[in-house]
Amino acid sequence: MMHPRVAVLMSVIDREREDYLRRAIDSIGAQTYPHVDLHVSMSGKLRDSLAAVLEEYRRRHTGVYLYSHAVNRPLAVCLNELVQNVWGRYPYFARMDSDDESLPDRIEKQVGFLKQRREVDIVGGSIIDIDETGRELKRVNYPVDHEDIVRFFRKRSPMAHVTVMFRRSFFEKAGLYPPVPLEDALYWMQGLRAGCRFHNMPDYLVRVRRTDDLLRRRSGLRTCWQELKIRLTINRNLGLGTSAYMYAGAMFGVQLLPIAIKRVLYDKLR
Repeated sequence: MMHPRVAVLMSVIDREREDYLRRAIDSIGAQTYPHVDLHVSMSGKLRDSLAAVLEEYRRRHTGVYLYSHAVNRPLAVCLNELVQNVWGRYPYFARMDSDDESLPDRIEKQVGFLKQRREVDIVGGSIIDIDETGRELKRVNYPVDHEDIVRFFRKRSPMAHVTVMFRRSFFEKAGLYPPVPLEDALYWMQGLRAGCRFHNMPDYLVRVRRTDDLLRRRSGLRTCWQELKIRLTINRNLGLGTSAYMYAGAMFGVQLLPIAIKRVLYDKLR
């Protein structure tokens, strides 16, 4: 098959903004790759104006599919259900958040890479941080080769979740997402332990919206403690060494700082 279909997986919750959601969906509709379907999990009851945006796109575009759920569930649970709903219909699955914007050639580049590098199970890429207005803040690169990705894991997650495209083999080897917070980092751990091969393209693939609300959600002693325990689990299971524990402790301290300070450090550490 010259152009296999790609399933883009997105979850939408009630706090999302209508204008951000439109930009996110439009960025998928504007892809240069010809065969892309968007599968959206409507997690929990959405306000009427937000639900109306999704319904409008479903009516206007044959490749948009909606799945509604009365109760808001964790992102990992929504993604797992989407994968299970479309299993067998697609060889490739791409992630997308409802407030970010994929660059027009993102899907074409990733499919082309996976068709050439058949040993790779998952491919991500670089990102462009943007603010609430869409103004560029910073360009963020990730390690490219599998071995560098593993080494980088000592510091933080080595892939931008919103940029990744999975080959079906990733799910066959690693199973589904763990239904817990920080699901992406734990999932990369599962994949590495299952023998999956990772790669990041140096290309910028997604414009990622960075807001103070994101930093607030990653604050609070309970949340920070939970994330620290997850980091320690990853370090232990992958044998990342002493430096990984030092990075985990330092990040725990940073996350407890006030938002204004975290915003500055976020720029420095990315």
